[in-house]
Amino acid sequence: MKTYPRFAMNSVIPRREFLEKCSALALGIATAVPCFNGCAITGFSFYKIKSNDGKIILEVSQFPELNETGNGIQLDDENSNEEILLLKKSENEFIALSPVCTHLGCSVRRENSFFRCPCHGSTYSLDGKVIRGPAEKQLTIFHTEFSNGNITIYL
Repeated sequence: MKTYPRFAMNSVIPRREFLEKCSALALGIATAVPCFNGCAITGFSFYKIKSNDGKIILEVSQFPELNETGNGIQLDDENSNEEILLLKKSENEFIALSPVCTHLGCSVRRENSFFRCPCHGSTYSLDGKVIRGPAEKQLTIFHTEFSNGNITIYL
C-alpha cells in the first residue's frame, strides 16, 4: 500500500480516506447541533427561566432588549420545557408566543418584520398569524398581563 504525506500543503489524499473524513465530519456536526439547543436560533437573546404555578413573571427592566418597541427575547422555561418568544408591541403591550411552527414543529426565525420557518418556508406575522403556508394554524399565543413594570405570561 502506498503511503501519502499527511500534512504537506500539496499532498494528495486517497479518495477512501477523504470520504471517511467527510463522513466523520458530517456525523460530528449532526451530533453536535442538538447540543446547541440552548442557543437562540430565533434571532433573540436567550434566557433560561423557571415558571411557578403555570405562569412566568418577569420584571421588564431586567431585560434591556425590551426597552424598545419591536424588540424581544426568547425564554426557555425549565419547569415546563416551554419555549416562548416575548415581543414588545408598544410601551405597555407585549405578546408571548411559541416559536414552534405549527406545520411540522421546527423553530421559526425572525426576519425583519415576520417569522419564517427554515424547514418548509411557512411565514408568520410578528403576532403569530400565518402569512404563507404550508402551515395553516397560527403560532401558539400565551395570555400576558403587564402591570407595575412586570409582565406575567400564563402557560
